[in-house]
Amino acid sequence: MPLMSRGTKTLWIYTGVFLFMCVLVIVMTQRAVPLALCLPSVYCMYSEKSTIRNAVAVGLIPAVLIFLPAFFHGVILYLCLLGCGMLLMKYVRSHKYGLAVLAPACLMFFAFMLSIGITAGSENMTYHGMVSRLVQTVMDQVAMIYESMLSPGDMMQFKISRTAIEARIIKVFPSIMATSFAFIMWINLLIVSGIKRDVLLKAWKCPDWIVALFILACVFTLISTDSVNAIGLNLLIVVSQVYFYQGMAIVASFMAEYNWAKIIRWIIYVLILSQIYIMIIISTLGLFDTWFNFRKRIRNTKGDEK
Repeated sequence: MPLMSRGTKTLWIYTGVFLFMCVLVIVMTQRAVPLALCLPSVYCMYSEKSTIRNAVAVGLIPAVLIFLPAFFHGVILYLCLLGCGMLLMKYVRSHKYGLAVLAPACLMFFAFMLSIGITAGSENMTYHGMVSRLVQTVMDQVAMIYESMLSPGDMMQFKISRTAIEARIIKVFPSIMATSFAFIMWINLLIVSGIKRDVLLKAWKCPDWIVALFILACVFTLISTDSVNAIGLNLLIVVSQVYFYQGMAIVASFMAEYNWAKIIRWIIYVLILSQIYIMIIISTLGLFDTWFNFRKRIRNTKGDEK
């Protein structure tokens, strides 16, 4: 096996480490959740060290564990994540960063919704009933955490409003899952961009026609019909996330243009991701970038003169 171009490590070492991570995701899925969520970017890193055919062939080796009943579900999840990694790598290489997030996120979303449908069918339940059970399970865990954190009065208020909260979550459940999967793939794309220097996410901008979906979503949310209103809310959440990523690209471009220290950048990123109101402001910034092109306006004129 030829040596890699960097250092003395060979392709065999990278293959062994990659296979170990893949098997770990399958046999210890619950404990290896952070690794599983980053598996698409791990696949991209490995495929950069190897050829595409070799990466695909090696990636499929752990799938032989599907013949062991105990690992069946783990292998299905692994294959879904591996497919996400392949899509991520494909669109990163073609510099289509929007599709690098959208395509794998859609794969994960449809696989998840299909699993809900199959599970509901096997248990003679409706889709709504299955989602309601999932939401109730999550809320039960939240209630256990709140019992040790909230005062008796606040806990009583939570119990009173719990039914209404569950109803709202069920209503926007599709968009919650869709945006969650998109966020996972966005993190994977950020990891890849930190390794591949030719991935310039600061320049990314969503298509202008997305604003039509935003307007349509706003109109639907104003309609009192439950089904139409639910479609509008779900669409609004998804589109708002798209503009959030565009807003983050504007923020990153601004800090890079004026050469802010990395520690300051990380503090700002953490602050943005930890405050819902700041995230809304960033999404609004991304929305208005459609008309004002903020990245062109914040260019460092002194840097241009140099």
